[in-house]
Amino acid sequence: MGMVALREGGALETEASGDEGLAPRQKTEAEREQIKLRATYLSGIAIGVFLVGGLSLPSSILISGKQNFWIAFAIAIVCVGASPVIHWAARRSLKDLDR
Repeated sequence: MGMVALREGGALETEASGDEGLAPRQKTEAEREQIKLRATYLSGIAIGVFLVGGLSLPSSILISGKQNFWIAFAIAIVCVGASPVIHWAARRSLKDLDR
């Protein structure tokens, strides 16, 4: 099946042999900014998860004097582990800038 591409000025360009011969389309400035904003948003979430779940919540449980050390430790481990995963997803989305 042939490919149809819309070029600047509204002209249509067709390609009969599929993906062969078509250069990858350059991203518009708006698309590039959306990718950057998505990565920034995800990085912010990663930082928030680390600070709130990994530091604040366990610290407040321990300081309050309750003997819920294991709950605080489990919450901290989950949040400290989730934070880099979210940050990795943000960094991976930035690779779309090169495509």
